[in-house]
Amino acid sequence: MAPTDETSRLLPPLTDEQRQLAQQESTVENGPAEYGGIGSAIRRHSSAHLPPFHEEYPSSEEPSSTLAIWTVVPILLIGVFVANADGSLVIASSQHIASEFHELSKASWLVTSFMLAVCASQPLYGKLSDIFGRKANLVVSYVFFAAGCFLCGIGRQYWHVLAGRAISGIGGAGMTALVSIIIADMVPVRSVAAWRSYVNVAATLGRSLGGPVGGWLTDTIGWRWSFYGQCPLTLIGLLLILWKLPRRTNHTSKDGTQSFSEKLRRVDFVGALVLAAAICAFLLALQSFTNDMPWYFALAAGLSFLALIVLFVVIERYWVSEPIVPLGLIIRRDTLTPYMIAGAQMAAQFAMFYSVPIYFQIAHYSVSAAGLRLVPAVVGNAIGGLLSGYIISETGRYKALTILASAAASIGYLLILIRWHGTTHWAELIYFSLGGFGSGVIQSTSFVHLAASLDQSEIAIAGTILYLAQNIFVLVGIQVATAVLQGRLRVSLEHDLGDVKDRAKIIEQAISSIDYIWDMPPLVRKLVVRAYFNSLTYSYGVSISFAVVGLCIGLTLKARKL
Repeated sequence: MAPTDETSRLLPPLTDEQRQLAQQESTVENGPAEYGGIGSAIRRHSSAHLPPFHEEYPSSEEPSSTLAIWTVVPILLIGVFVANADGSLVIASSQHIASEFHELSKASWLVTSFMLAVCASQPLYGKLSDIFGRKANLVVSYVFFAAGCFLCGIGRQYWHVLAGRAISGIGGAGMTALVSIIIADMVPVRSVAAWRSYVNVAATLGRSLGGPVGGWLTDTIGWRWSFYGQCPLTLIGLLLILWKLPRRTNHTSKDGTQSFSEKLRRVDFVGALVLAAAICAFLLALQSFTNDMPWYFALAAGLSFLALIVLFVVIERYWVSEPIVPLGLIIRRDTLTPYMIAGAQMAAQFAMFYSVPIYFQIAHYSVSAAGLRLVPAVVGNAIGGLLSGYIISETGRYKALTILASAAASIGYLLILIRWHGTTHWAELIYFSLGGFGSGVIQSTSFVHLAASLDQSEIAIAGTILYLAQNIFVLVGIQVATAVLQGRLRVSLEHDLGDVKDRAKIIEQAISSIDYIWDMPPLVRKLVVRAYFNSLTYSYGVSISFAVVGLCIGLTLKARKL
C-alpha cells in the first residue's frame, strides 16, 4: 500500500481488516500511532466526503445538515471580525492613548502586550479544547476578551490599560484559532478551504474598518469608546455561541463521562506555564534588538528562552503522560512544512506592512493617505482566500496553488524593490496586492494540508500551533525589517551628511521621527529623504527573502489529493 500523493484518489472507508493493515503500515512508515501514524493512514483512506461532524460525537448532538453549518459559522465570524478589528483599532489610537498617560515612548506596548498574551496562550487552546471541548474554550476566550476591553476602557493608569490588553490577548487567541478547528470538525476536508475563506474575509473586513473607526472615535468621543464599543459585539457573539454552538464530546477523551476534576488532572499545567514563559522570553529578546534596550537585557532574555525550551522538552518528553504540545506531532514533516510556509509568507507581508507607510510618508503623503496604501494588500488577502477556497473545493488540489501564491508574492515584492524609488503611480500598488494575495492563499492551503494529513484528533493542537507560528513570524518579520531599515539608514546618513553641523543630532531625530524631516533645511532634507528611499530597498529585500524561502519550502510540500 503506497502513501497517497496528489495524483491518487481516496478509497472508501476502511474495513476492520484494512484498519489492522493500515495500523501496521503506519507504524513502519510514520512512527508510533499516537503521533499520528494510524490517524494519517486512516485519513488517507477515508471518504473524500466525510460526515459533517466526527463520528465520536454523541448522536443526540450531531448536526448533520448544511443549515447547521450555515448557522454556526457566521456566529463564529463575529469573534474573528472583532479580534482583527481590535488590532488595527489600537494601532490607530495607540499614540494618543500613551500620550494621555505621558507614556508616549511606551506606546508600542499597547500592541506588544496583546501579542505576547496571544502567542503565550494560543498553543494551549488546542489541548484544552480536546479535554474540555471546543464550546467551553470558545466561551472562556470571549469572556477574557470582553473583560480585557472593559478594563482598558475604565483604566486610570497606563499599566491598567496594558493589563487589559494582555487579558484581551488571551481571549483573542482563542477567538481566532478555535474557529478554524471547529470548521475542520464540521465540514469535509475538501470543503475546509472554502469555509475558511469566509474567515479570511471577516478578518480582512475587521482589519480594514478597525483603523478608521478607532481614529474617528478617538477624535470625537474619546479613545476609551474604542474599547467599550467592542464589548457589546463580543457579548452578542458569546450569547449566540451559548445558544447555537452544539456541545460535542472531545475526540481524545478517554471517557465521555469524565468529571471536571478528572479532566483538570489531565491538563499539563507545568508544561503550559513553561511554554508560555519561553515564548514571552523569545519575543522580549526580539523586541530588545530594535527598542534600544541594553545588551544585557537581550542576553538575559535569549538565555532564558534557551533554558526554558530545554526544560519544556524534558517536561513534555519524560514527565507528563498527556503533553500540552506533543513533540512528535509538531516536528513531523506534515506539520512542520505548512508552519514554515505560512510563517515565511506572513513575515514577508508584515515586513512590507511596516515599510510601505514609511515610504509614502517620506514621499510627503499624510499619515491617513499612507495608511490607505495598505488596502490593496488587505483586499489581496480576501481575494486569495476566496479564490483558493473555491479552487480547492472544485479540484481537491492545493500544492500547485501554494507554489503559485508564493511565486506571486515574491514577484510583487521584487517589483516594489525595482520600481518604488520615490515617485509611485497609484496603479503600481498592484505589486503590493500580489503579496497580500499570496498570503491569503497560503493561510488557506496550509490549514487544508494539516486537515488532509493528520488524524481528526490532532487537528486542534496542530491548528493552534499553526496560528502561533504565524504570529511569531509576523513579529520576526517586523523586527527584522525595522532593524535592517534603521541600521542601513544610520550608515547612509553618516556617509551622506558628511561634515554637516550637528550631524549626530540630525541622524537621531531623522530616525526617531519622520515629522522632523520637514523642518530641516532644504539641502539636508533632500539628503535625508534620499537616504530613506535607498534604505527602504533593503527592508523590501527582507520581504523578498522570506517570500522566496516560503516558495522553496512549498516546492517540498508532500500534498494529499482531497
